[in-house]
Amino acid sequence: MISESYIKDLLLSMGYIKKNHIYEKFFPSVDCYIKVDLKNRTIIYPEDRGMTISNRTTCNFSAPENFVVLECVTRLFDKGYRPEHLNLEKEWTLGHESKGGRADICVSDQEGNTLFIVECKTYGREYEKEYKNIVNDGGQLFSYWQQERSCKFLVLYASKYEGKQIKWDTESIDCSDDANIVALSKKDDSIKLFKNAHTVSELYSVWDETYEKRFSGDVIFRDDSSAYQIGVKPLRKADLKDFADNNKIVNKFEEILRHNNVSDKENAFNRLVALFICKLVDEIQKDMEEIVDFQYKVGTDTYESLQDRLQRLHKEGMEKFMKEEIFYVPDDYAENLVRQYTGQERKNMIAHLKYTLRILKFYTNNDFAFKDVHNEQLFLQNGKILVEVVQLFEKFRIIGSENLQMLGDLFEQLLSKGFKQNEGQFFTPVPITRFIWNSLPVEKILKTEEGAGLPKIIDYACGAGHFLTEGFEAVSACVKANDGLRELDRSFAENNIFGIEKDYRLARVSKISLFMHGAGEGNIIFGDGLENYPDKNIKPNTFDILVANPPYSVSAFKPHLKLKNSKRLNLG
Repeated sequence: MISESYIKDLLLSMGYIKKNHIYEKFFPSVDCYIKVDLKNRTIIYPEDRGMTISNRTTCNFSAPENFVVLECVTRLFDKGYRPEHLNLEKEWTLGHESKGGRADICVSDQEGNTLFIVECKTYGREYEKEYKNIVNDGGQLFSYWQQERSCKFLVLYASKYEGKQIKWDTESIDCSDDANIVALSKKDDSIKLFKNAHTVSELYSVWDETYEKRFSGDVIFRDDSSAYQIGVKPLRKADLKDFADNNKIVNKFEEILRHNNVSDKENAFNRLVALFICKLVDEIQKDMEEIVDFQYKVGTDTYESLQDRLQRLHKEGMEKFMKEEIFYVPDDYAENLVRQYTGQERKNMIAHLKYTLRILKFYTNNDFAFKDVHNEQLFLQNGKILVEVVQLFEKFRIIGSENLQMLGDLFEQLLSKGFKQNEGQFFTPVPITRFIWNSLPVEKILKTEEGAGLPKIIDYACGAGHFLTEGFEAVSACVKANDGLRELDRSFAENNIFGIEKDYRLARVSKISLFMHGAGEGNIIFGDGLENYPDKNIKPNTFDILVANPPYSVSAFKPHLKLKNSKRLNLG
């Protein structure tokens, strides 16, 4: 039983005004009141303004969920939804193939078509239980959807009053078929669509197999959503969150490859590395309230527009992180090329050039080809895979993450599962590199009287960057353990961590790995470790710790490298 004091606090926090034993709130934008009568323990909704109450059990104090419904309706009226478009506890006749039940809140559009259905649960355990039910078989919401096929979104909602404020949680499911998936289904009749589903189980099967049980987040209540103008909103940088469970991410990535019949995991990992570069540069460039480019914009993106943004980000990332130039053809290339021409001849030339560039750009292999692409059907198949991988990572942040250890572990798991080690390559396992660093007198080096006291580290064959990332972790740990030393900041990685790698793929992996461990300013050079790079700040007699991995040895570097202090360490 919910207490009266809780009810009062909840109502006041929602802006209700007390008048004797009645609490009421007026909504000027929709010209109606909601009243709560504490004496008679009833909730009075604006039925005089056209709101429909199909079952009056939602209007009493008997169930905690009734106050979740009240809070949700209050939020909807605040948004501008009109009372005549709301129906509480709408009930349908049981069908032979569908479950029955009553939907907590049905909201229709101005034409009377169901816009979205809300299932309200108490915050915490009940919400999580229903969320699992949806994931397992569609839950109650899918049975309502079967009855209201015009529905655009299914919404799960929970709220509670706690700590002098209302906490709420919500998730939604887009009931519309993606236009790009529809286009692919015309080439591949094995693709299932919502529009062809006729039962609850068929609807769930489409959501499971075609749309990866993908939720759409908050499409109703977020601050940039308007009443009746709902849809999946583009992600802002401020919307990104920390990774919560790296094992699920790795497993989901493998599942994407499996159900799309991608057998070349090493190629897939290389594509994932390119995508991480895109995501990194995108996060670095964007302010908190800006819309990020690393995302699939549901309803507006085509596979081509997504890939075009990724190609641009990849070019910018490779130039920024690896100092490598990437050729990129912008969408307006044709217009700019023939800008000087006029008349019908110009229009024909633009059309022809755009068609040719489209074929070259999208129907040939590129940095985002999980499958070989040489025609439109294969492009659509690859586009579906690319969208699934982008959506797997788009909601999470790399820059500014509060759990760098999880990021590092996530990348190591992806690396170990996706990168085939051959041709003499061997990644020193992280436990080994960690053991070696823990065996070194790092603290003694930090307390030296020379220079800043922070060691300068170089790995001339850095591979996946394990020695560099563990070196950064070791130095960071020592700095934090010694209060007398200054805090470790970004300049340490920029001025003190250097790696050289002649395998182009691994050079990119090392750079990303540094970012995943919070050392993104570290220097990774694509080149041969036996060459000199004085222009890259790699000069003799300037390093404290040298890492030499097979096939090189410390002696291989002696002709052109000396350590800064003969007492310092050769880590080989």
